[in-house]
Amino acid sequence: MTEIIRTNIGVTTYLTPTGSIADKEALAAFAAAFDECMEAGAKKVVVVMERVPSLTGEALEFLLDKQDALVARGGQLTVIQPNSLLKEIFMITDFDKYVEVKERP
Repeated sequence: MTEIIRTNIGVTTYLTPTGSIADKEALAAFAAAFDECMEAGAKKVVVVMERVPSLTGEALEFLLDKQDALVARGGQLTVIQPNSLLKEIFMITDFDKYVEVKERP
């Protein structure tokens, strides 16, 4: 099961999934953690992908929706430390044109 570690540093909330986001159960756990951040008023969310080996198109859509929600409240979503497979997925799908993707924080 995918665990989601949540850390707040100043005004930034860091979400670190520890496992694949490639099935409905894992996406539901990730969505619940992200939604808790949003309900708590988070504006700047960083998703640390160093422990995520893969994800689905549904996970990408979810992240794009959350980016829109954060921008609407004056915030932003950043994805950091993706592996080479995720970087390729982000490039092929143009995800990286809508969400900031960084190698390092």
